Amino acid sequence: MPTLLIGTVMDLKKKNALAYDRGLFRYVILEPLLSRPPAPGELAARLREMSCKIHIQQWDHRPINVSVRTLERWYAQCKKAELPTQALQPKLRSDRKQTRVVLETHKKWLAEFNRSYPSWSVQLLYDNMDAAKLAATIPSYSTILRYFKSQNFFTKSTRSKHRNVKEIRSYEVEYVGQLWHMDFHMGSRMVLTESGEFKQPICMAIIDDKSRLVCHAQWFLNETAEVLVHGLCQAMAKRGMPATFYTDNGSAMKAYELVTGLEVLAIKKETTLPYAAYQNGKQESFWKPLEGRLIKMLPREKRVTLDVLNAVTQAWVEQDYHTTVHSETRETPLFRFLNEKHVMRPALPFNDMKKCFRMRAKRTVRKTDGTLTLDGTRFELPRCYAHMDEVLLRYARWDLGEGEILCPDTFKPLCVIYPLDKLTNSLAHRALDPDKVSKLAPNIDLDSEGILCLSTDTLPPLLARCLQQQAQENRLGGYIPLANEGKKL
Repeated sequence: MPTLLIGTVMDLKKKNALAYDRGLFRYVILEPLLSRPPAPGELAARLREMSCKIHIQQWDHRPINVSVRTLERWYAQCKKAELPTQALQPKLRSDRKQTRVVLETHKKWLAEFNRSYPSWSVQLLYDNMDAAKLAATIPSYSTILRYFKSQNFFTKSTRSKHRNVKEIRSYEVEYVGQLWHMDFHMGSRMVLTESGEFKQPICMAIIDDKSRLVCHAQWFLNETAEVLVHGLCQAMAKRGMPATFYTDNGSAMKAYELVTGLEVLAIKKETTLPYAAYQNGKQESFWKPLEGRLIKMLPREKRVTLDVLNAVTQAWVEQDYHTTVHSETRETPLFRFLNEKHVMRPALPFNDMKKCFRMRAKRTVRKTDGTLTLDGTRFELPRCYAHMDEVLLRYARWDLGEGEILCPDTFKPLCVIYPLDKLTNSLAHRALDPDKVSKLAPNIDLDSEGILCLSTDTLPPLLARCLQQQAQENRLGGYIPLANEGKKL
């Protein structure tokens, strides 16, 4: 048995008895007697000799002498036990973790008031108990504090009423594209719309969990499901389709179009617990550099349009944020995104992906004219489907310009339907398949008088460098604006 355990210098701050094996310490003291058993008649002399030795306790560095009677008792316990070190462990008191000062009257009063006033501090409860004069003697504040800790009363005040979690742990997935975070953020800088009004923009950003790379970030004027789908499709067109999409419980995140689209694309939908923004902490932490670096670099004396704000955001994200070493991963988001293993799938064409984010509904066809109604808008069916009693449709509530008829068995789109064209019907010609050509979004106007433009002379050096690098890579756009956003109708 090693004898180095005796007299070893330990840390004076570590006085917790559970950190040291006292049974092993006692076994080391008896080791000379156990390794060389005494002959008949020598036990008493050997015990007296061992009682004169000085031993240093490991937990408090106190020198002690063990009496003959104690050594005799320890020796008897070792001879009878199969595991001597466990037999030598000190027995716990029967009244362990029980207080004799805190009476039952005090305990009932503290429990009742803690339930009635969960936001009260221990000091406030103690002062009220002292004022109530429950007994002749009142325990000290430190005694009440220890009693609170032993009863786990603190868990109730720190735990949210919407969840039943006692601890919060950080996490990170194994592969790139395994989990994408998404959230909205109300910007601190007002933008000037085409209608001449100042509005507060909302940034929608999607971040990869493993690499911390911003898959897409774009500013909008509202927080709707249309905005979310529009930004998500751009993120997948840039990076690929993820395995899991993680959001909070906002109304836009729970829209039927979004849920259906993710199911069609085989992307798992996960949401945080209510009132638990920390679960989406990687996304929440992105708003600090966005506001503290990008927004701070925009000149305060200049007015900013939504197009300019989106252009500088794309340049800053690609040229500054993605090339800066992350404080937690110790790598740049772009390097980690390109070098780590990924589980992303190739994305579909942009327009095909947007068509997936449509809700399904069944409608009854009018026999008189072969039409049906979707959210108050009448649609005209082709003649080959006008005879059907009921059809399965797919449409988006924010875009009632067209819809699709689905096969009820395979859910594949059969044809596109459009709203009823009364003008064409008035000429006695029924429009079967009108040619709908979507107009392209107008170009960014950066030269308006008094409005911030992308000239590098009026911008800070860092933001100007980001724009120059972005222009050299032919990626100055990097986003698709929503049609008619910010215009006065």
